[in-house]
Amino acid sequence: MKEFSGYDHMMAEYYEGLSNYVLPLLSWEFYGEYHSSLEAYKQDLSELKKITKNWDFEKDYLSEFVDKHSVVVVTSPELKIVYASSNITKLNGYSPKEVIGNSPKMFQGKDTCLKTSAKIRAAVDKLEPFQVAILNYRKDQTPYTCVIKGYPVLNKKGKLINYIAFEKAA
Repeated sequence: MKEFSGYDHMMAEYYEGLSNYVLPLLSWEFYGEYHSSLEAYKQDLSELKKITKNWDFEKDYLSEFVDKHSVVVVTSPELKIVYASSNITKLNGYSPKEVIGNSPKMFQGKDTCLKTSAKIRAAVDKLEPFQVAILNYRKDQTPYTCVIKGYPVLNKKGKLINYIAFEKAA
């Protein structure tokens, strides 16, 4: 490896001339965050596969989740949240455990557009897909515009079993 000895010598002189050394100790923190997010994705994919095993759903939810990093929210036919992906915390500050059992209306607030809410409700009632941008509120009550793509989910017999929404901050 003699071909690198000149480079090594030059870099050694450069670093010796610096008055302070900055070691990449924080890189382990970045790795830890990355590793934690991979573990969360793995857990989310496992949960989604359990939920979706009886679905007759043509939309590629895995692409929305993995490739587009959308938050995935699944509700019952009665519109109670039964699943939320772990990346919901980055979107609005709520953990998945905090939202399960609640209505998605929990994210709405005083300045949420009633017409947009009505548009979502009409699509849900008609079992139609929808895409809207709506003003939602984070856990700390700061507003954000959320783009939601929602779809009814039927089982293999054609019966409504869930709704799924893919959400991102605009």
